Amino acid sequence: MYHHLDGKVFQETSKNAAQFLMLCSLRRALRRTDQFKNNARGIIVCLVDKEWIWHAKSAAMLLMTGGRDRSYYDDFRRPVHVIGESSRRSAGKGVEDFTVFRPDHQVIYLATSLDSVKHSLQLAADVIVDVKAPTARHVVAARKVLGVEDINNPLAAAIAQLPAEIVVGLTARRSLNGLDLATLTKPVPAPDRSPKLADLPGYGPARAWVGAIKQDVADWREDKLPWSDVDRGVLLVGPPGTGKTLFATALANELGFDLVPTSVGAWQGANKGYLGDMLAAMSASFADATSRRGAVLLVDELDAIGDRTTMRGDHAFYEGNVIGRFLDLTTHALEQPGTIIVGATNYGHLIDNAILRSGRLEKHVHLDLPEDEERAEILAYHLNRSLSVAELREVTDKLRLATPADLEKLARAAKRAARIRQGVVSLQDVEVSLPAKIPLPETVVHRICVHEIGHALMTMASGVADVISIRVESHMIEGEPVQDGGRVHYKMRDAALPIDKDLLARIRIMLGGTAAEEVVFGNRSIGAGGYEGSDLDQATRLAYRLVGSYGLGKWLRYQVGADRIDGSFHPAPDLRVEVDGILAREYRATKELLTKEKTRLMRLAAELVVDRQLLIDKI
Repeated sequence: MYHHLDGKVFQETSKNAAQFLMLCSLRRALRRTDQFKNNARGIIVCLVDKEWIWHAKSAAMLLMTGGRDRSYYDDFRRPVHVIGESSRRSAGKGVEDFTVFRPDHQVIYLATSLDSVKHSLQLAADVIVDVKAPTARHVVAARKVLGVEDINNPLAAAIAQLPAEIVVGLTARRSLNGLDLATLTKPVPAPDRSPKLADLPGYGPARAWVGAIKQDVADWREDKLPWSDVDRGVLLVGPPGTGKTLFATALANELGFDLVPTSVGAWQGANKGYLGDMLAAMSASFADATSRRGAVLLVDELDAIGDRTTMRGDHAFYEGNVIGRFLDLTTHALEQPGTIIVGATNYGHLIDNAILRSGRLEKHVHLDLPEDEERAEILAYHLNRSLSVAELREVTDKLRLATPADLEKLARAAKRAARIRQGVVSLQDVEVSLPAKIPLPETVVHRICVHEIGHALMTMASGVADVISIRVESHMIEGEPVQDGGRVHYKMRDAALPIDKDLLARIRIMLGGTAAEEVVFGNRSIGAGGYEGSDLDQATRLAYRLVGSYGLGKWLRYQVGADRIDGSFHPAPDLRVEVDGILAREYRATKELLTKEKTRLMRLAAELVVDRQLLIDKI
């Protein structure tokens, strides 16, 4: 190490306030070590606050080289390394992963926390020191060498307590006359940690888990619980707009952790998108989270990471490396105290099973569309509770397909309407902000009622439910390609181990709507198909699971996992023929039963046309 800098180097250093301040801090931290006093070779690990680390690197290079420009033919000769961070200029270039060696020279490793330093490097280090932020004495000294106006110790002490960028700026400022010491010493308000999950409506399936992890984190902070006993990995699965990102934000706030948001798409788009660029960007996100000792790492679009069981062709090498690196980073990150990983996806079945196993993203939370009461609560929340849940039910009970994102959009529109008329938000503001609705012709409403009664009668005939409620719409939303004309609600008695008879009954329930239309009108509409999740889509997928996964078809065989039967599934020709046969057979059986029940079918449909809702029970 260079204890003294020559005149030219010192003069250059004196012009850089940040470098000079950290040079003072480094010398203060290292002055009692053999490496500093006796120039002994060895490994030095310096723990530096995150906001000072790049200034510390510059100062450490100066301390180790004396300001002499040198080139190093390999990493082993470089005297200064930074662990777990990427500079702004090299964002996406990655995180250095060091192999521990015994150097024949001095080497400094800079890290923001001991958790980010590999255990092998901790053991090999000759000394591990904490490098504190610059002190008041350092600020005074820096202003002297900069040749600017002297300041007193109380003012210097106040400056030293501020964030790094402010310390550097005030240290280099020529005059501090008129600077209000009271303003500098005023306590910095704590960051706003809202919203917390406890403040948000909805998220019913996740609340018990969040409550448990909140208590575990509190116990961990008090050293009552090792971090290994805390649930640290969770996957959020749900359609777009169900609040997955908001959940991760609220979870971080609930725990008092930082949120580190990223996505697989952001990694793929890093730099030029080559494999090395993506792996580097991925590593940088994980390093950012693990360096904070209290962070929720949100990885959105997780299904885009890939699945090794479906990899084919030229992209297999790329995807295999991406998944392998993600698994390594996830395992390491979850071992670091204070790091929680939240994955978010619309398609949980497209994610590699190794990512979802116990020990990684082991907790799976399914976020569905909100129920009646939840919709009103969500809208009330976004309206700042200016209207009660009971009042808003008049509106939200008609929005059965609305996502939380849709309700937030509606609240913004209602608040804008209130601002325009210069009043407080009223129910009328909410109603005028609803999407335009077009009344359905009575002939269409009648067909919808027949369709829904067909589902209900087949449900009753299957014996899976005792009470069924039905509701139909009188209007359609203008411009929406997929709409919910009606819906049948019932609580199904699920068999613990369903047999083929149970699964075939479910297929008949799904086909009941279109079969009822043919029985009553002599023809069918497009209402049973046309989109994912439709009656026909569900019936077809269940038939494929029955014969291609469960082994309950003509042949005793397994072709694919039940959760893999989706839009990317390519069935064998004979499997397709067998499924076509099952659907045709069950449709005939459904039509036969509804033909026998035609009088009842038409009577109940007529009641539903009049009342728009109906309750059918076993009695």
